[in-house]
Amino acid sequence: MDYTLIGKQIAKGRKNKGLSQSALATMLNVTPQAVSKWERNESLPDIFMLAKISDIFGVYDIGYFIGQVACPCCDLNKNKEGIGMSASCENFTTIEQFVEYWESCSVKGLQKIAEKYGVSYIESDTKEILVNKLKDGMMAYCGE
Repeated sequence: MDYTLIGKQIAKGRKNKGLSQSALATMLNVTPQAVSKWERNESLPDIFMLAKISDIFGVYDIGYFIGQVACPCCDLNKNKEGIGMSASCENFTTIEQFVEYWESCSVKGLQKIAEKYGVSYIESDTKEILVNKLKDGMMAYCGE
């Protein structure tokens, strides 16, 4: 994996949102120096921080940072420049596989999936609640 892509994607996403390093740092409750180090590939944010950044940037999962989009169920980023689709949900054979996938998505990504499949949610739903609602919706759809 090319770890330098993570820093490039953070810088690109930050600039696309019109944010300074300081503004992004404030939103993430880190120092501007931390953001600068990520962008210069001197350090990497942890997985939880990447999930927060993906929500701020409006991308649907952390795959964005490594050049992969893991949101195949909803085809959200299929046509975005520089982003290719990863594995397809068509290969999932159990609800557990979907749940594992959903747990890698951001809250915004889960909301988009819920919208696509007609699963009700409210804006304040947490990631855990959204995953459970999607699971319940799928089980009801499958008649389980």
